[in-house]
Amino acid sequence: MNNFRFINNVLHVENVSIKNLSKVIGTPFYCYSTNAIIEKFNEFKKYFNNSNTTICYAIKANPNIAILKILSKLGCGAEAVSLGEILRALKAGIPNNKIVFSGVGKSNEEIQFAVKKNLLQINVESLGELDLILKNSHKLNKKVNLGIRINPDIDAKTHNKITTGIKNNKFGIDIKEAENIFKKYNNNSNIRSLNVSVHIGSQITSLAPFFKAFDKIKKLVNKLNKKQIKVNTLDLGGGVGISYKKEKKIPIHLYAKKIKNIANELNCRIILEPGRILTAESGILVSKVLYLKKGGNTSFAIIDSGMNDLIRPALYDSEHDMQKIIKDKKRKKNYSIVGPICETADTFIKKIAINELKDNDIVFFNNVGAYGASMSSSYNSRPIIPEILVYKNKFEVIRKKENIVSQISKEKIPSWI
Repeated sequence: MNNFRFINNVLHVENVSIKNLSKVIGTPFYCYSTNAIIEKFNEFKKYFNNSNTTICYAIKANPNIAILKILSKLGCGAEAVSLGEILRALKAGIPNNKIVFSGVGKSNEEIQFAVKKNLLQINVESLGELDLILKNSHKLNKKVNLGIRINPDIDAKTHNKITTGIKNNKFGIDIKEAENIFKKYNNNSNIRSLNVSVHIGSQITSLAPFFKAFDKIKKLVNKLNKKQIKVNTLDLGGGVGISYKKEKKIPIHLYAKKIKNIANELNCRIILEPGRILTAESGILVSKVLYLKKGGNTSFAIIDSGMNDLIRPALYDSEHDMQKIIKDKKRKKNYSIVGPICETADTFIKKIAINELKDNDIVFFNNVGAYGASMSSSYNSRPIIPEILVYKNKFEVIRKKENIVSQISKEKIPSWI
């Protein structure tokens, strides 16, 4: 099913007209297709459809509890990187034994909560963290499932701000050090199982980095097995990219084949942590043209959404395709698409040829269902924009527009001023 299509030259998400929705909601806003999420999860799951694989959605991609509820009802687990994300997963009905807790800087409060909740696995990123987990598990009289996150020193060939598997990154533990951890803690009374975890980055569009990392993990597990140290579970992370601007996409069937071969060879269960691939293509950002202006040789289209709403272009130099919500036959013209934030970085597209724009035209950016709303902020004291979920011919606001008065009310002027 094509969940984003033009009907009578007007963009529809499923069966809801974005033209009509814009009048009701007001721009800017995020809009997601329920069916797009369901279809993407089922498409991914079919390659791993066996009892030995647990799919845990990376919440950071889009943490809205409505999105999590859709995935929960499909049987998906969750990968959380904060107490807040764990709470969101639980509220959405994801069982505690299908939640993985990752992250390099877990606080004592977060670790205590995770230990009490008997999560599927806590991924360990440093010796200090391991020590704190075991102190808490001993104090609470709990056994924990731990994944030692390996840093395999593999270049994921992605943007340098989202690569996580190189030795100079803050993530994971050196393989040699990890081997010593397994030897020392394998029989610890507070550890139920000691497993291996790896995640080398995000928006990866080549199989080679994955395969290199997986092969290193396989060698480590084989080495441990020879020392009578049994690893029961491999958490192979996420990171599979999508096509934003005609990038090459990974053949999921080959990715899955490699993983299943490793699982069979090592007799291990598998945890996977897809994020972007499940939700990115489900969402659009709808915005309105405020002004058109000329600057030197550049024609600017100033829209009402800014880098506080969608920071990926400013942060990662990424580019989301943009179109008008109404198809017309006006001549094409080159524009630089910019927002209202007082930063030159508030530029969505430096040059795009699009049918000629006019003030108040409604436009949309595609593939923003992941790392769009989840990374938004109130920079420049702008309100967090609403999120809308569509299902067939129905829609609902799943996050209200932030109230600026409420935002300011959280602040206080001290009595001595």
